Amino acid sequence: MGYYRGSRSRYNRQPRQSNPELVERIEKTAARGTKTLTDWERNFLSSLLDSAKKWGRLTAKQHEVYQRIERKSNPEHIAARKKWDDSFSSDMREKWEFAAEYYKANPPYFSDAAGRILSNPDYMPTEKLYRKMVENKYVQRAMQNSVEAPKYEAGSMVMVRDSCHVQGRIVAHRGKMVMVISVEKDVKSATKGSRKVTILPVGSGEVLVTEERYLKRAKKI
Repeated sequence: MGYYRGSRSRYNRQPRQSNPELVERIEKTAARGTKTLTDWERNFLSSLLDSAKKWGRLTAKQHEVYQRIERKSNPEHIAARKKWDDSFSSDMREKWEFAAEYYKANPPYFSDAAGRILSNPDYMPTEKLYRKMVENKYVQRAMQNSVEAPKYEAGSMVMVRDSCHVQGRIVAHRGKMVMVISVEKDVKSATKGSRKVTILPVGSGEVLVTEERYLKRAKKI
């Protein structure tokens, strides 16, 4: 214990020296980011500048955040972002908003981003965020499910599958006839056959909600 206390004491007595390169780097970032950085980011840089002058170094967390801000203010990054924004089509926005609805219906991933998208129609994603949210296999499957025509129409008679995989309250109606009351229009699930269907079992007054995958066409007599 004495050794560690002594080492810490000697460390604390070392003179504080500013790091000219680090100070210059932060000042350069602040100067070129006057129009691209948020108020919070500019205030953060000001705080970092004080730390750099006082201690000559940053903590690991400070450096991590600073690198993101530095990249954001880089002229090459700004040019690439403008190119991306200019190429953002109405079709891409439609897919972007679909992904937001998907994540809202299937939390917790991308919850914050989805909330920003749905609350602000003008919110523009970075290319990296767009590709992560839209081009993954789950959202792509959900998009495919959403464009497929419903298997059953309202008013048609179908049968609940007699399968151990049938879930929910329709288990009691396996192998029995039901009437389709309504069919979900906007599917927000990556699971095949997950379109929701509202049904009325024959001989029952209870309306239930299930999914297409648990139903099948009734055999013609």
